[in-house]
Amino acid sequence: MEEKKITFLVVPEKGKIYSKKISVYLIYSTLLVLVFFLTVGIFSGINYLKLDFDRKKLSSLKEENRYLENEITELFSVISQLKDQMGTLIQREKNIRMVFDLPEVDDAIREVGIGGPDLDFYPFKSEASEEVRVVEKELDKLLRQAKFEKESFDQIYSQLVSKKEVLDHTPSIWPAKGYLSRGFGVKPSPFTGLKQPHLGIDIAASKGTPVWSTACGIVEYTGWHKGLGKLVIIDHGYGYKTHYGHLNEIKVKRGQRIKRGKLLGTIGNTGYSTGPHLHYEVHYKGKAVNPQKYILSENFIVD
Repeated sequence: MEEKKITFLVVPEKGKIYSKKISVYLIYSTLLVLVFFLTVGIFSGINYLKLDFDRKKLSSLKEENRYLENEITELFSVISQLKDQMGTLIQREKNIRMVFDLPEVDDAIREVGIGGPDLDFYPFKSEASEEVRVVEKELDKLLRQAKFEKESFDQIYSQLVSKKEVLDHTPSIWPAKGYLSRGFGVKPSPFTGLKQPHLGIDIAASKGTPVWSTACGIVEYTGWHKGLGKLVIIDHGYGYKTHYGHLNEIKVKRGQRIKRGKLLGTIGNTGYSTGPHLHYEVHYKGKAVNPQKYILSENFIVD
C-alpha cells in the first residue's frame, strides 16, 4: 500500500516555485512528539511550582514550630509560677484554719477534690503534641485546684463570719492604761493582810484615767456596790461578763449596746479602796476566771 504524503508548495513573489512532499505519518509522529514534550513541560512546571510551594510551606511550618516550641516553654514557666503561687495559697489556707481553729482539709480529700480525667487521648503523636498534652493536663489541674480553693475559702469566710461574732464578744484587751498592782487568785488583803480570793486584777492609775469595754456587749448594771464602789457590769453574751469597779465616773447607761473600746467611765477610789485603781473581773459561765488570760493585745483601743 502506497504511503500517503502531503505536498507543500512554496510560492515566492519572484522566482521558481518549490514543492515538498512529507509523509502523513511523519507529520503525525512529529505532532505527537510535540504534544508529548508540551505535556511533560506543563507537568514539570506544575511539579516545580508545587515543590516550590511545599518548600515555602515547610519553611513556614518549621518557623511556626519553633515559635510554638518557645510558646510551650514559656507556658511551662508560667505553669511553674502558678503552681508555686497555688502552693503558697494552700499553705495560707491551712494557716488560717489553724489560727482560727477551723477543721482542716485532709490532703487525700484535697487530691480527690482537684482530681479529674486523665487527658491521654490526643490525635497527633509527636514530641510537640506530647508537650501540648502535658500543658493541657497541668492547666486543667490548676483550674480545678483554683475552683477547689475558692470553695474552701468561701467556707472559711462563712465560718469566720460566725466566729467573728464570738470573737467580738470575747474580752481581749486591757480595760485601762496603768500598771498591775494586784493579780488574780488568793492574795493578801490590803486591809487585813490576810490571804483571801481575789476575783479579778487591779490596775493602778491616776484618778480620771479612761476605762474601756474589753469586748462588745450590753450594759447589764451601773450603780453602787458596797465593796467595789461605782460599778459597771457588761454582758457580752456567749457566757462572758466583765466587771469594772472603783470607778469615779460612769459614762454608760443600763441596757446600752456597746462595742469593744467604748468608754465606760474613769478610774476612781470609790468603795473599799486604798487608792485610785480599776478592779477588773472576767466571768465565764458564771465563774470568775483570770482576766490576764483574756488580754490578747498590748494595744489600747479608745472610743
